[in-house]
Formats: sequence, C-alpha cells, structure tokens
Amino acid sequence: MSGQHDTAREGRIEAHRLDGFIDAVFAFAVSVLAIAGAEVPHSLHDLMVALSRIPAFACSFATLMLFWHRHVQWRDRFRTHDAPSIVLSLALVFFALIFVYPLDMLFSSMFNSIYAAFAHADLPEAPVITSVSQVKALYVCYGLAYACMAGCLACLYRHSIGRMQGGRVERIEAREVYYIQLGSMSVALISLVAALILPSGGAWSALPGCLYALLTAVYWITGNWSRRALARAA
Repeated sequence: MSGQHDTAREGRIEAHRLDGFIDAVFAFAVSVLAIAGAEVPHSLHDLMVALSRIPAFACSFATLMLFWHRHVQWRDRFRTHDAPSIVLSLALVFFALIFVYPLDMLFSSMFNSIYAAFAHADLPEAPVITSVSQVKALYVCYGLAYACMAGCLACLYRHSIGRMQGGRVERIEAREVYYIQLGSMSVALISLVAALILPSGGAWSALPGCLYALLTAVYWITGNWSRRALARAA
C-alpha cells in the first residue's frame, strides 16, 4: 500500500515538473517575440522602433497564448500522465519553439504591408521579403508549424477523451475542443497546400493568409454543435 502511495506521489511530482517546464517554454517563446532583434531603447528613435513592433507582437502573443491555454484546459480537465500524453505535450512545446519565428515574421510582414500602403514607407527593421516565392515559403513554414501544434492538441484530446471518467456534459465540452483543434489543423493544411500550388503573383499571393479566416467558421460550427449537444443532454 505504501509503495502504491509513493508511486502515485512520484507521478504527481513528475506531472507538476512537466507542467512547469511547458509553461516555462511558452514564457520563453513569448520573451523571444518581445526581445527578438531588439535591445533596451537608449534613444527616442530606438523607442519608436520598439513601439512599432507592438501590433505584430500582440498578434503573435495572442496566438501563442491560445495554444498554451488549450493545453492548460486539457491539463485541468484530464490530469493524465501516461507516455503518450508526455510525448504529445513535449511535441507541442517543441513545435512552439519552431512556430515562434515564422509567427513573428508573418505578422511583422503583414503590419509592414499595411503601414506601407498608407505611409509609402516600410516600418523600421521590417522583415526583408523580396519576392512572392519568399512570401509563399513563409506561409508554408507558418502553416506547417500551426498544423503541427493544433495536431498535437487534437491528439492529446483524442487520447484522453477515451479514458475520461466525467459525465456526458464534460465529454461534450472536451469533444468541442477536440473538433476545434482538428478544424484548425485542417485550415492550416489548406493554407499550406494553397501556398504550394497557387501561381505566384497578383492577389493569389495573399490567399494563403486569407484562408485562416476559415477558423471563424470552425469555431462557429463547433460552437453550434456543442450547444445543441448540451441542450439534448440537459
């Protein structure tokens, strides 16, 4: 009996350490976004350059925090600590560290394009992208990393739903998140394929980014499904 108690206690300690490590990795990724290529401003010009990064940083921060929060929700809901859960959680933070670079470059390029359209000049220290093929390559990198992170979360939920002990309501809520991650992964893959096969030049080059608007449909469809399922379960 004592041996079982010790094993359970060791498992909880290991789970807490893994959770702390995952949180630390996401915090590190956010800090990379905040300080990448920048130092503490020593002049007004340096301050203006740093402030010009705020919109891209805000979008990048929100995207990373969405993935982090989904993992926190999974952790709080299931508390599973078996080998597949550990591997998938570590894979998630692995892809988060890769994701941070295309994420920052994509949003920096997007806001630079918006700024240039009105000011007819680039933002200070904007990413250097000189051809449509480079834009497509950036969308491929972003889509692949996004799909991998969403896929890790989908696999975590799929693995844990089959083992959950909760009632029907808890199972519906968990499936809603699972379907959202599947849909998010699908949207990222569609964007990736579009970046690979669409012709270079013209308005086509912006389509892979515009396809992420389909995420709104993913949330709307899964939300409606969840509300109907919960109403039937009531």
